Amino acid sequence: MRRAMYRLPGPALRALQVLAAALASIGTFVVTLARPPSTSRSERIPRALGRALVAFCGRAGATYIKVGQIASTRSDLLPAALVDELAALQDQVPPFPFEEVREIVENDLGRDLESIFESFDPSPVAAASVAQVHRAVLRKGGVVVAVKVRRPGLVEKLEVDRRILLAVGRALERLFPTLRLIAVEGALETFCTAVRAQIHLMQEAHNNQRFQRNFADDPGIRFPQIYPDACSDAVLTMDFVEGLHESQLTDSACDLRAIVETGMRCVCRMIFLHGFTHADLHPGNLRFSPPSTVYLLDLGLVSSLTDEDRITVARTLFAFATGDGPTVARLFYENSPHARISDYATYEAEISQFVAALQHRGLANVQLTLEIGKIFDILRRHRIQARSHMTMVNLALMTVEGLARRLAPELSLSDAALPYLVEALGAAGDTPLPRKTAARGEPPAAGPAPSA
Repeated sequence: MRRAMYRLPGPALRALQVLAAALASIGTFVVTLARPPSTSRSERIPRALGRALVAFCGRAGATYIKVGQIASTRSDLLPAALVDELAALQDQVPPFPFEEVREIVENDLGRDLESIFESFDPSPVAAASVAQVHRAVLRKGGVVVAVKVRRPGLVEKLEVDRRILLAVGRALERLFPTLRLIAVEGALETFCTAVRAQIHLMQEAHNNQRFQRNFADDPGIRFPQIYPDACSDAVLTMDFVEGLHESQLTDSACDLRAIVETGMRCVCRMIFLHGFTHADLHPGNLRFSPPSTVYLLDLGLVSSLTDEDRITVARTLFAFATGDGPTVARLFYENSPHARISDYATYEAEISQFVAALQHRGLANVQLTLEIGKIFDILRRHRIQARSHMTMVNLALMTVEGLARRLAPELSLSDAALPYLVEALGAAGDTPLPRKTAARGEPPAAGPAPSA
């Protein structure tokens, strides 16, 4: 008589898998830290931790890869060296079999695959941590489409992984109270919420439709057409965009200067006028067609700004662009969800000196988004946490500024953004010139009270 095998319940087995991945990645941390130092100690530890986390995410699987990718966008929360290492994290997951693709599509859409699609390529054109994409032809209309299919079991696995991550976050905050300043548990909850938004593909369809409405008056900015009859929470069917990748632009019929101007217009309108921004904007999610049309892809991760947030961003960047350091310092301080500053005068002076130095060099000669990233370093030193939307805004601006520097370096992002800043402030009934509410060196009367 064979002895019955004991099988661990799913959550327990998953916890052991994650624990094994964590233990294995400790070796990466120790080895990286033991190498001869090429940087300061303050940078060596975050960099070693970043490499260990990349190794951990790769071993732990899809949820952790996606959480790591999202964490790499949060330079407001994490040290620059750590973010730099996490930025190298790529989707390291193989495609899942076509049999499972067929099962998901047919179960979710309630029809045979052949009744929906005239043809369906069984080999994916792309495979990532959340979903993979297949090229197909719709039976209705003969349209060439991209069919995005969510990985099987991902929703259930995310919920287990979320509980594990939040438990780890709570434990870290208890062991290391200083981590409460960056609210580790809250940050992990935010990352998991962002992953959840990306795995529910109907949310991406809704995002797509909203972007299309926002840019209906601008033929130069396009989004893939969605086909609702072939969509569900696990299946998203849209136009297959044949546009050019940035690497193909130089030898194409595209007008490079016009492409960059379109990109700048797109990002500035999203941030300052619509308050609805693509939050995963990078060169891989952009395609181009002659003479100057820009396509935005992969719309699952977005950042929504309230009117108050949108105007605050406009005020902050206007003050930054016009060299008003005290106002930049005040706005970051007033809008911080966590501010434990002990010396406001020193903080304000450091921000003001930094902004003044940029103004002296001339904004046309600096990389605006890189300098905003340096301001996040100042905020961390003074224990002021920036609002998360500031990072998402900076990422979108960084993408288009990088595009400009590569394709049309004579164009300035700050010059392109100023009219939209003024328009946003004017529409809100605000003066284009930032107001100062406190004497230099004094914390503003409104907003969070500084504490030691």
